[in-house]
Amino acid sequence: MAYISKNSDPLLQALQQCDHQLELWLSRSPENVRLLQQNPAAALQAVHLDLSRDAMIELVDVLTALADKLDLTLPESAGAA
Repeated sequence: MAYISKNSDPLLQALQQCDHQLELWLSRSPENVRLLQQNPAAALQAVHLDLSRDAMIELVDVLTALADKLDLTLPESAGAA
């Protein structure tokens, strides 16, 4: 992940801090990759990232908005954190 300045968005800072943890979890199993693709909220909970509740909610919102823009459909539970 690229360097993120201390003045940048708090979500980006939080993601940078847990980047290695997420990469390791994804590398352990193709099922983990599929879970992230199919249900980001469930995957983020399964990985037990060290993110605050607010950061987790914001991340799910960002992923849901991105899926909408890409015309992808996320399960209804993906938006609930």
